Amino acid sequence: MTEAKVVTASEMVTGQSGVVVSVEGGHILRSRLEALGIRPGKRIRKVSSSFMRGPSVFEVEGSSIAIGFGMASRILTRTE
Repeated sequence: MTEAKVVTASEMVTGQSGVVVSVEGGHILRSRLEALGIRPGKRIRKVSSSFMRGPSVFEVEGSSIAIGFGMASRILTRTE
């Protein structure tokens, strides 16, 4: 069994899931992500990502959400 560690959502490997620990950013970024269902305590799974810092697709509560590299790099997750 692998040890859980905290990484950004952009560093997650495709197929990996984790729990959002915090969102490092301002009020606007946090409110945008919260509107998409990404907030501390929520479980997310990385479905796919584009090559070279492109957008990534995450599954949150059964919905697919695409977010850019910059936003994903500010979401801290505890991986499983």
